[in-house]
Amino acid sequence: MSTTTAQKNSLDAYYGPFTSDLEKEVLSVPLRLVGAWSHNDADGVADVFTEDGILILPGDVYKKGRDEIRSFMAAAYAGPFKGTGVTGNPVDLRIVSDDVALIRTHGGILPAGQAEIAPELAVRSTWVTVKKDGQWQLAGYQNSPRGDGATLRW
Repeated sequence: MSTTTAQKNSLDAYYGPFTSDLEKEVLSVPLRLVGAWSHNDADGVADVFTEDGILILPGDVYKKGRDEIRSFMAAAYAGPFKGTGVTGNPVDLRIVSDDVALIRTHGGILPAGQAEIAPELAVRSTWVTVKKDGQWQLAGYQNSPRGDGATLRW
């Protein structure tokens, strides 16, 4: 099987039931973020966001704007996220309008050399995406713990 065929099969598996051209365009947002993260590229992660995008993570992390997101990610890649990857699969996609869509994914952080998400690193994420200048971007991202390792219990 050629690399192109393997990549297509991987993308087909990623898209799951979200197969329209518009859904695939919207889902390019998490794919770009995962790609940048795989290189621990703080600039690449920040560039997925709109200029005034918002990043909210557990532990009282609230970053607004590409500069704050870039700085946070650079520090994270130099420290606790060094060598990590991230993964996620879309479980819900809602097209709100021609230029706004909501995505929900299940995924998490992959420690260096790992292919499976440890329960304590599993998250449920919400992505608010907008289309600006012909490209889908991330206006807001938030995740929370999910599964057996989730730290919040109700």
